[in-house]
Amino acid sequence: MQKSSDDRVSGFASSRQLDNDRDSLLAYLVSGGDERLDCEPVTGLNMYGHGPSPRPLDLAFGSSTASTISAPAFAAVGAYHAALLGEVETHPAADIYAREITRVRTELLHLLGLDDGAKQVDAVMATSGTDLHLFVAALLAREDDRTLMTITLMGNETGSGVMAAAGGRHFMSRVSSDRPVAKGEELSPGQATRNTAVAVRNADGTLRSDDEVESELRGLIELARAAGLRCLLVVTDVSKTSLLAPGLETVFRLKARFGVMLDIMIDACQFRVSAATIRAYLAHDFLVALTGSKFLAGPIFSGALLCPPRLSARLKQRSLPAALADYCAQADWPEGWVARDGLPHRANFGLLVRWKAALFELERFLKTPEAQVTVVLTAFAEAVRARLERDDAFEPLDTRAIDRNRLGDRPHGSRWDEIPSIFSFYLRNPHRGGILPAAETAAVYKDLAAEQAGLAPVRLGQPVRCADFGDIPASALRICMSAPLIVQACESAQALGSLIDQAMAVLDRTAFVAAQLAPRTDAIRALGA
Repeated sequence: MQKSSDDRVSGFASSRQLDNDRDSLLAYLVSGGDERLDCEPVTGLNMYGHGPSPRPLDLAFGSSTASTISAPAFAAVGAYHAALLGEVETHPAADIYAREITRVRTELLHLLGLDDGAKQVDAVMATSGTDLHLFVAALLAREDDRTLMTITLMGNETGSGVMAAAGGRHFMSRVSSDRPVAKGEELSPGQATRNTAVAVRNADGTLRSDDEVESELRGLIELARAAGLRCLLVVTDVSKTSLLAPGLETVFRLKARFGVMLDIMIDACQFRVSAATIRAYLAHDFLVALTGSKFLAGPIFSGALLCPPRLSARLKQRSLPAALADYCAQADWPEGWVARDGLPHRANFGLLVRWKAALFELERFLKTPEAQVTVVLTAFAEAVRARLERDDAFEPLDTRAIDRNRLGDRPHGSRWDEIPSIFSFYLRNPHRGGILPAAETAAVYKDLAAEQAGLAPVRLGQPVRCADFGDIPASALRICMSAPLIVQACESAQALGSLIDQAMAVLDRTAFVAAQLAPRTDAIRALGA
């Protein structure tokens, strides 16, 4: 972008230049991904109801789905973006990107305490968590000339495109290079990964027992071994509804039983895990997938796959399908990986600035004393649980405690991540009883998020299909804590009280909207009958 002398006055940017720089930053924040980043021209919001600009008036309790960039992160990224613009005028964009995404990788590993040179962890950068599933399937497919079978738990509680990606297929209609692709088509025709999903809930939404889930997993992996397949078990920590599944005791028993034919990937894309937990997973030679757009509340999309040393030594020798050249740049992969050889030397400044925003939030969160984080999360959890349990407008979704004891000792104070930060609930019909059906729950969600005079938009986690009551599908809404909300609440007792008051007000409005919509939908249903 050329800057004329008229655009700079006494060393300060003119208003016209500031507007141009802001527009450029907003364009960067929604670039370099798939159609999920697209914003509607009228609202300026994407399919998740979020845009690239800060929305400080929103009641933002929906970080389990997506978030809007915070004002402090936007300011920090704006300064970084301005420096980038100056460099792009005089240096090749791909070279700048390669240098900067390497710095982002280094900073992420440093913040997580993973920059020990003797035990180097590698990080593969990606535009989304779904891309990471695709990358892992591509790396493991046809290893030792054996077909890969991926096993994912509760596909509806991870991501809509995860099953396609885990099967080595395009999961959207456009990729980060901006090229259209055929959704559902194999990346490598004839070599698609086999994949299956295991339910952790019964049809009525209650949780299956660990023994039942383990028995099903063991049977599937036995069949795969008999057929000469390799297996990848995707462990979700945590899901959209705050589940760790399968249980870690199950995971370690399966790994001991099946050995090298079974790889483990921890889908921690919600990033509701402490740095100590991440390090513990890597110490057990598990892959760990993260994103910066859920708990960290960075803008969508930014992903990273963490590879422990022994797995890195193995996977860095693997090449990639040619089709992945449209998904990532050479610099997104660590030095020394064969995967780089078939990838283009190009820039994805959208991914870069989104990760910078996420790292800004991660650093702020890590600077907050863990004791304060624990106090805030505990108080919030107690208040929200009590409200959901006593209020007839809500029915809490069946859940269980997060148990990571099998990982072994972790430093004192690092277990804040075992306090839930996602609370899922059905809506009850106040007029005819029972759970509000999925369609009506979706209508409540949309009404809360709509712009209305005198009311701040409410951002809850999108409805997750969790049950069928007879022939009626039911979905759960989610109210969530995020890293920025925790940092804000840690400032004082008053700040914490204010945040809890906001959460109660959000639940008040949710119950009110459900009560208003239910009679209308009942009448429509009666006419249809």
